[in-house]
Amino acid sequence: MAATETAICNLALQRMGHEQIDDIDGTDALEVKCNLIYDQCRDELLTSGPKDGWKFATRTYHGIDREEFTITAIAQSVNDDDWITVTATHTLVVGDMVTLDDTAYDDDYDVEAISTTTTFDVEADFDATDTGTAYWTSEKRGYRYLIPTSEKVVSVCVDGAELTDWKQEGKYLLTDLESDEIDVEIVTSITDVTLFPDWFVKVLYLKMAKELIYNLNQDLNAVQLLEVDLKEAMDDAIFKDSQGKYVQEESSALVDIGNNTDTIE
Repeated sequence: MAATETAICNLALQRMGHEQIDDIDGTDALEVKCNLIYDQCRDELLTSGPKDGWKFATRTYHGIDREEFTITAIAQSVNDDDWITVTATHTLVVGDMVTLDDTAYDDDYDVEAISTTTTFDVEADFDATDTGTAYWTSEKRGYRYLIPTSEKVVSVCVDGAELTDWKQEGKYLLTDLESDEIDVEIVTSITDVTLFPDWFVKVLYLKMAKELIYNLNQDLNAVQLLEVDLKEAMDDAIFKDSQGKYVQEESSALVDIGNNTDTIE
């Protein structure tokens, strides 16, 4: 239906009965407005589709490791006599809880201070320097994983079993299940227009038209009419997306375990 972002914008403008643009990356006022609205509409649509995500936009990442920080040294803190300074490249912030592992200080601690992204302080009596591993933790969910860049997390699995107790917090996924790695299905930010199914393009340009028509004309009646068309197009798109699934028409399972394959006439 549309091979470029400019073509999608022009479909929206055509639906509004408005003049066309030459290039979404152009510099005239209408081109700039289309450019600003396009990315927002596309990303909102990617996340507002089916509960399990649009099939053309979902990806599964296997074996995402639990976030960990390698401790290279432990020293007496210069900030407080009752603290120690842990040297490890980390993403912790003051107030986080952290677990020290394989050290002489193994325990859970509150992060008291951070001087740099390579050190943090916790409350403990210094005895001797050591190495080991540090992990983000909390009282409710003790495991944290960095999510690949995505628009939406669809599901989380461990060893093929889907988890129900997980939470997305910023760019991280938190769970209380004890596992060093997880599999995550996500909705990615698809920017290649050639990957959009026709029905997705239709919903996208109608969504753009609804956003643009009020911005350009302040026409509430036109907005309401477009909302009706948009809902119908979204329902149709979700239905068509649900048809894009693999169905095994024939199984050899019974034959594989020795069952007769003769046909009864």
